[in-house]
Amino acid sequence: MADHESGWERFVGVFPIAKEKIVLARYLFCFMLTALVGGGVFSLCLVAHAIFGQYSLELHLIIIGVGLLFGMLYIVILLPFIYAFGTFGNTIVNIIFLALIMGGVYALQKTSFGVTFTVWLAKTNNVLLIMGAVLVLFIGTLISLKIATIIYGRTFID
Repeated sequence: MADHESGWERFVGVFPIAKEKIVLARYLFCFMLTALVGGGVFSLCLVAHAIFGQYSLELHLIIIGVGLLFGMLYIVILLPFIYAFGTFGNTIVNIIFLALIMGGVYALQKTSFGVTFTVWLAKTNNVLLIMGAVLVLFIGTLISLKIATIIYGRTFID
């Protein structure tokens, strides 16, 4: 990570800034960057829908929403690992995400859980589904933020 190579964590320690704010700033930056990219993809999807019209706008929105959810979850899992293991934390998180996605796809395709999940998903209210995903993401973010702050506080002592 460039912060470690440049000595940023030692440099920022001389400022009267709480470690929680330093970690929170990184989370906010990552979330804003993900939202910016999501907005760009959304605009491209609108253009593609207007030009080609092959798929419904709802499908485009679902794909964007799932992409943003995975992007945010990746950040929530990634940052504590980066603070704990440095750049190697990214490799660990990539392996975890790959295993979870491959395992989830396998479970959906090869077990009866896939059919049950698909039927449940089709019957669930979309608003409640989105609210549930946002709530899980929010709680996960708070837990991740707390863990990252603890790791950062132990690793980079003033």
